[in-house]
Amino acid sequence: MHMQQDSTVQPPQSGARRVAWVDIARVYAAIIIIANHLNLFSPDLYRTLWAQFLFARTPFFLILAAYFVGRGAFGTFRLNQLFLIKRARFLFYPYLLWCTAALVLTGTSPHTPHVETFAPFFAWLHGGSLPWTDAFKALAKCYGLGGHPVDAPLWFLRDIILFTFIAPLLMRLGKYVLPVGLVLLSFNFFAQGDLGHDWPTPDSLGFFCLGLFLSRHSLDELHAIIRPVAAFFAAVLIPLTVWLILNRDQHSIILVMIGLVSLISVAMLTEDHLPRIGKWLAQLAPAGFLVFGAHHIIIILLQDSGWISCKGWLWDVTWLVLVPAIYAIICAVFFLIRKYAPALLPYVAGYRVKPAQRA
Repeated sequence: MHMQQDSTVQPPQSGARRVAWVDIARVYAAIIIIANHLNLFSPDLYRTLWAQFLFARTPFFLILAAYFVGRGAFGTFRLNQLFLIKRARFLFYPYLLWCTAALVLTGTSPHTPHVETFAPFFAWLHGGSLPWTDAFKALAKCYGLGGHPVDAPLWFLRDIILFTFIAPLLMRLGKYVLPVGLVLLSFNFFAQGDLGHDWPTPDSLGFFCLGLFLSRHSLDELHAIIRPVAAFFAAVLIPLTVWLILNRDQHSIILVMIGLVSLISVAMLTEDHLPRIGKWLAQLAPAGFLVFGAHHIIIILLQDSGWISCKGWLWDVTWLVLVPAIYAIICAVFFLIRKYAPALLPYVAGYRVKPAQRA
């Protein structure tokens, strides 16, 4: 199917409809994120099972967020201050809440990533002689300003909030937003590991640009391109995963791109060949933000409790149980809130309930 590309900035389509394969991919990516963060005592296990998908988990959400911003799913897309404020605020409230929750519950835990960067704030809070400026800098890092957020998985949400403010400027690049994105992605083209997340990285902005470029086309058009090759990309996962297991230090944009298409391909195949399972999975997608905000806090608390201190094959079995269990529990909490306290969802889950959904 040929897609016409206009070099001018197109007015976005207002509103957003839920598409099953997109929601299924959201669920798969969220589960993989939990699997990655729960990789505590078996460093090779998640590579064996998820090696290819792992590199595509957060880029998928960066692209998806930019796509729906570009399509106007959250309001009229133009250099409009009201649009920027509404969109950023909608994301910022739950971001602030979950960073604060992580700060209170896990901010001093030895299992919290980058805990040493938050230490000056807690030292000052407990009467230490540190200057208040050092404490303030440490507190700012807890919220992702000059440091990794204390709720570690939310670095990409911080990036999305910041990128939202410059999205109208990026959209004015028209079709040239794609080469700009590719140049930004090249910063991590052959990178071993990642570039860190103290501040938004070039490759994160590159994925956002890619999402804005894709927003020029409808989901139906994108489906028509990927679906014919979905089986191929799903099949490629097997030999590619074996290769990644044998070459554990590889982490490049090429692999991420293959992982992105593979993730979407498996979602499309699920929708087509396992429709009942696909429909059920798609219904879980709205809980995604709550999963992002809460799962890492739960994992840190479990580590602090000593409950998941097993190692070896016993940990591998425990890991396989805990990953879906944590996801299922958070989803259950989401649907309970949606039914009994829907007004809370915009603040805890970045989700606004329509009246018909409350029943």
